This record gives sequence, structure tokens and C-alpha cells, in this order.
Amino acid sequence: MKKSRGSTQKEKKSEELQNRIKKYKTVGLVEMLGYPSESFEKMKKIFRDKAEFIYTNKVVISSALKKLNAPLKDKIDDTKMPVLLLSNEDPFELSSEAMQNSTFSKLKTGEISEADIVLPAGPTPFPPGPMLSQFSSIGVKTKNESGKISIISDTTIVKKGDKISEKIASILSSMDIRPKELILTISYAFDGKNIFDKKLLYTKKETYISEVEKTFRAALGISLERGIINKYSVSELIKKIYIGVRFLSVNRNIVSSSNARDILAKAVYQANALNKIVGGE
Repeated sequence: MKKSRGSTQKEKKSEELQNRIKKYKTVGLVEMLGYPSESFEKMKKIFRDKAEFIYTNKVVISSALKKLNAPLKDKIDDTKMPVLLLSNEDPFELSSEAMQNSTFSKLKTGEISEADIVLPAGPTPFPPGPMLSQFSSIGVKTKNESGKISIISDTTIVKKGDKISEKIASILSSMDIRPKELILTISYAFDGKNIFDKKLLYTKKETYISEVEKTFRAALGISLERGIINKYSVSELIKKIYIGVRFLSVNRNIVSSSNARDILAKAVYQANALNKIVGGE
């Protein structure tokens, strides 16, 4: 059966993509749903020397990953509007760079605010007119100052978790207030050994290190308690066994070069104690 022209083109693109993927250590899937193209172009410039973004058909990305039997092949359907990220950098370095270069956008009607929104006290760029009634309608007190509307005091117009109304969205847009933080989201990344999801990638480094240390201490404790030998527990287990054996040998008077002094000290102590008892009689 003859293949369609479209099918042949997709196969060709898939082959080209496979060859590009092979050149990199880290492969990631970036989630583009809800992320503005303007912000994406900015991030491409920031990542220019660190990563390559492949914006192509989802079918082509999926085909390339499956033909390479890449670990992320099963994650493609979990990523909304995926863009392929290719890099030789560590995945955590990339997510850290993304967090450090977040952008901000305006909120649209119906969106949920992730933080309180406060209109600061002071002059606005608006002359007295329609904006006066708009401010008044949302409880913002104003005054006329040098021919401009001035907000009398800091006023919270949106609480964290509130849905943005059309009126609020219009006022925020007019004032060019951009409270919505946008962070380029790497949904999944594979570094040649492990797959990391966005929950882990976007955990603060200090928190991540603290959690790793906490988990390590707990695992080491279990190893010592159950006598499980590994490269981390072996030295502690040897100390534990040594102390136990030494205590047992001293208690049962089994003399060795390492415990002779302890047994002698024990004998002296017992002799002195006995002498006190006898002397007391």
C-alpha cells in the first residue's frame, strides 16, 4: 500500500528528530498550554546557549521517542501541548533557570488569582472620568490630585483564590497590572538515568536537599536496626557489633588483647566492692 505524502513527511521529520535527540544528554517535555508565545520567545533567548526547543507536531515527537525507545515515550500524553527540550545541562539547572526567569501577565476573566492583589496608594495615570466610577464600584477610595485620579490608601481588590470578574480584569488591564506569574514548565525530564517530573523539578533546592537528607537518615536507621549491610551502613554496623561483642566478652570474662584492661578493671572494681562488704562485717 502506497504511503500518503503527509505520512512520508511525518516519518522524515521523525527520523530527523531522532538524530537530534541522540546528540543530547537531557531530554525534556515542556508544557505549553496557557503559556504565551511572547514569554516563550523570551525563554528561548535565555536558554539559547543551554537548550534547544523543538516545536513540532505531537505525533512526530511521540513517534521519535517511541522509535528510540526513549523513557519519556510514555509521558507524551501526560503533557499538554508538548514542546521537546534538548540539552546537555542537568534537568534541575534548567528548571532553576526557568524559575529565576519567570514572567508576569495580566489576569483574564474567570481565572483564579494565586495571590492577593493590592492597588497601591498614590497617583494613577488616569484623569477624572469613567475610571472614577470603576474604582468606586470595587471599593477603591480616590481623590483628584494634580489633574489625575489618586488612590487614597492601599486597597486589596482580590483575595488569593478569588475568581477574576470582568470588571476587575478590565481595571487591572487598564492599569497594566500583571499579577500572574508564568514559569516555563518542564513536565518531565530524563537525564540518561532517571525521569524527573515537574513536582520534583520545581521543588526549591533547599527543600529537596532537606528531604533527601531526611530520607537518607530514615533509611540508614532501618538498615542499622535490621542489620542490612550496604556501603552506608557497614561502618556503623561494624561499630555496633564490636561494642556488642566487647560488652559480652567482658561480661563473661572472655579475655582478649582488646578487652584485657576492661576485664582487669572489672575484677579490681569487684574486689574493692567485696573488700568493703567484708570490711564492713
